[in-house]
Amino acid sequence: MKMSRRGTVAFLMLIVLTSPTVSAHGANSYAFIMREGSIQPGSAEVVQNDTLIFYNVASQNRTIILDGDSDNTTEYECITSSMNSSSTDDECRLWLDPQNWSAGNYQIEIFSNSSLWNVLNFTLLEDIHNESGPPLGYSFGGVENDVKSEAAATSYMAPLGLIAVIAILAMVIRRK
Repeated sequence: MKMSRRGTVAFLMLIVLTSPTVSAHGANSYAFIMREGSIQPGSAEVVQNDTLIFYNVASQNRTIILDGDSDNTTEYECITSSMNSSSTDDECRLWLDPQNWSAGNYQIEIFSNSSLWNVLNFTLLEDIHNESGPPLGYSFGGVENDVKSEAAATSYMAPLGLIAVIAILAMVIRRK
């Protein structure tokens, strides 16, 4: 059966319109440069799953400490050497794993020669993915899901798919 160009385009449009969509963000890196007298940038807004990278371009070692829940227990500590272009000893990386780091405001203390040198404030935003979820009345393991998600309630994919099917049928019938 040979399909015309118009039929092929209509078929491809149908596939595109009825395909599910998902939205997500990839993990990003956010760099901080620790200079002799300052850190740049001085604050940040990052998302869970991002990685904070601290580059030490100063002539002394720096210690980076994060007490994430203010319980006087260090959740993260890293020591950077003085600037060294031949290795990565002059940098630290902190992955903000959503399992370990919740959304909120955090302070990182940076020490130089055993004394507090700078405090970096950053806001960690929740990594939100908008997904439509299961359809109304869907049952898995005997537990029914009667709550319709907001994304599913505002979905426009089903009406567009129906319009595409009707358009394809009209074209096929008109050709005959």
